[in-house]
Amino acid sequence: MNDQAAFCRHLAEQAPPGPLLLALSGGLDSSLLLHLLVQAGLAPRLAVVHVDHQLQEQSGDWARFCQRQVEEYGVPFALAQVCVDPAEGLEAGARDARYGALLPMASARQATLVTAHHRDDQAETLLFRLLRGAGVQGLSAMRERSGREGVPLWRPLLAIGRATLESWAEESGIQWQEDPSNGDQHHRRNYLRHRIVPALRERWPGADATLSRTAEHMAEAAELLEEVAKADAVEAGVQGVVLPLRGLAALTTARQRNLLRWWLVGLGAGAPSAAVLEQIRLLQAALEDSQGKVEWGDNALRLYRGALYFGRRSHFAPWQGEAVWHEGAVPPDIPNWQWSKEQSHHAIAVLRPPGDLTVQPLMGAMTLRRNGMHQQIKELWRAAGVPPWQRRQWPLLCRDGAVLSVPGCGLADGLPVEQAQPWFLTPASP
Repeated sequence: MNDQAAFCRHLAEQAPPGPLLLALSGGLDSSLLLHLLVQAGLAPRLAVVHVDHQLQEQSGDWARFCQRQVEEYGVPFALAQVCVDPAEGLEAGARDARYGALLPMASARQATLVTAHHRDDQAETLLFRLLRGAGVQGLSAMRERSGREGVPLWRPLLAIGRATLESWAEESGIQWQEDPSNGDQHHRRNYLRHRIVPALRERWPGADATLSRTAEHMAEAAELLEEVAKADAVEAGVQGVVLPLRGLAALTTARQRNLLRWWLVGLGAGAPSAAVLEQIRLLQAALEDSQGKVEWGDNALRLYRGALYFGRRSHFAPWQGEAVWHEGAVPPDIPNWQWSKEQSHHAIAVLRPPGDLTVQPLMGAMTLRRNGMHQQIKELWRAAGVPPWQRRQWPLLCRDGAVLSVPGCGLADGLPVEQAQPWFLTPASP
């Protein structure tokens, strides 16, 4: 579509419902998109945010330029200043910091986040991910409509080439700012943009359109793989953060990998590397009662009784503190647990005896006096199927060193049940 007026009509027809939040860098692409959205009559639903990465001395000047630009259209403007962590590379750090600011803002407004990615960006992204060895999901690159952390994303320029956008900007008298870092070919994406992609275009003039079409094919393939993974998850008995290995073992190797990727991405862990994925698959060879584990980044998997349990590393860490629970007060905060007076799915019943209590984790060979005997708490939990890491996290209710109440087990001998308050513990989300 090379006609600007026709494209504005297309924007008006295709815009998602509800508020729109445009990410404005001040460059040509986003400055033109701001103009086009206003021309399409979407200004009443539009707000604009500029993210200042604070990586350039003149970043404050760019922010003021963006604010003046937006004020001319009478659209609400917000500025977000972020700090970039370059540990994983400056480009990746800037992207993470940017979305770390944009997504909460869009979520708070219940808005669709709008970005100015175009067809040339799509081609660069496909090549960049191909060189990183990405799979089908990665090679599907960007989509016009997608979502991230529960926030809907819209990239209305994705089918339009940079050359067309430049002509539209000139035609409309759009002003923009050029980021000097865009020309720094030490950055890998810039190297692709300035050296590799131009050479491809010279040899294959339709390279951008061809690469964009390939990304669309990959997107279709990714949708099919997702459908297969969902069906396999049901058949395998996947329940939230728990994946039974018996169900996984019934699948072919390719479908095992596909299911594991889908499961982990859905849990917010992202797609693991091929090496990590193979480590996870090899847990199938471990004994059912083993305590195998795989960890990568902040993510962790534990094997217990023939199933994989996912969580963040901190989710599996033992609790080493203690807290006082005064009678009549709300329960103390405990890592990895949430208290409630209402029973819910996966909730563990806790009976609270009267009086002030100490809440602490299992230490050594602690016992609960029941039925006239001192029963080892760790054995009670083992028989109940409590995973090993949770045995060091469950809070015990004690007084003067004696255990009075154990979650899921009940009260010690001599304590009247009718005087105990019922509470419920629910595992916190990983």
